[in-house]
Amino acid sequence: MSRAAITYNNVLRELPYFKLNEIAKNLRLNIISVQGEDVLISKRRKAGVLRPYSPGLTLGNEQELMKFFEAKLKPELTYAEINENITSYKEKKVISNQGEMLDNKSKKHPLELIILRDLVISYAEDVAFQLFFAERDEAILSPSTAFTGFNPRLDILVAAGEISAAKGNLKTTGTFDVPVDETDTDAYLKLVDFLSSAHPLMRKGECLLYAADKPLKAALKAYTNIVRYHQNPTMEDMLNKLRSDVELPNLQVLRDPILGTGDRLSLMVPGNLDLGVNNEGDAGFVQVRNPYKDPNIVQYWIQAAYDTRVNDVHPKFFMMNEQVNTGVNLAGDY
Repeated sequence: MSRAAITYNNVLRELPYFKLNEIAKNLRLNIISVQGEDVLISKRRKAGVLRPYSPGLTLGNEQELMKFFEAKLKPELTYAEINENITSYKEKKVISNQGEMLDNKSKKHPLELIILRDLVISYAEDVAFQLFFAERDEAILSPSTAFTGFNPRLDILVAAGEISAAKGNLKTTGTFDVPVDETDTDAYLKLVDFLSSAHPLMRKGECLLYAADKPLKAALKAYTNIVRYHQNPTMEDMLNKLRSDVELPNLQVLRDPILGTGDRLSLMVPGNLDLGVNNEGDAGFVQVRNPYKDPNIVQYWIQAAYDTRVNDVHPKFFMMNEQVNTGVNLAGDY
């Protein structure tokens, strides 16, 4: 049989946890329900068609006017399986099910209600901390191989030449290091140089900068050196000055632990990152099988399909640097 996860009152103390929907909202990620495959096609229009005319001019030279860029979103199936033996709790009075004791007749797991809820939470946390780092590999059973995240998608586009210095959407910055002395302002100036390199049309509207703590904290210390005689700036002070220095008043700096550690910077227009799911409700539904192989074992099963997509990497919409981030897994309590 299968049962939907239901919330019950219990008095177990819980530790805080990361919520996937809140993370998606904070990082301005689109969550899209996809059945099968969703293909987004962006048109590239050629310029340089203007010519001087003169009588007798030879006409009819063949040339293309447009190209197309495809970005696919095809969620791939993931799962989580928990097998619990109800006899593990025989000598314990549990408190999840209103103090219900182990029932050897019903074979109902005494912690079932908590397991249903926690499995959904843990599943969502695993997805959240792999959004930017996972690489799908069905031969390895791990959260980091369950689907393909945003950073590997970008790395594929770099290898294919869609993101490059020549195209104007890849800017070399080097690493952002903490200043070595009070005269070292490199980290802040590197950040200014990176943002100043953005395409003029992207700079006109709202821009989102995805950055881990390392480059921003190094830039803050470097900026502190610049204003050390008359100010002890906060991070917000530095970001406000940065917006002024690079003439990006609508710059939004997005930070979150799921971005990992490292010096990667990604600048883009809002709405450029999609998280595809095959059905938004799947990850909140848990199948319960009892009896399983052993009559005392209860199996809890959850599954959903995920994929990520960067909608467009044209320099009018996107720019990144050459640095790499490493994921930090804070999912769960142990």
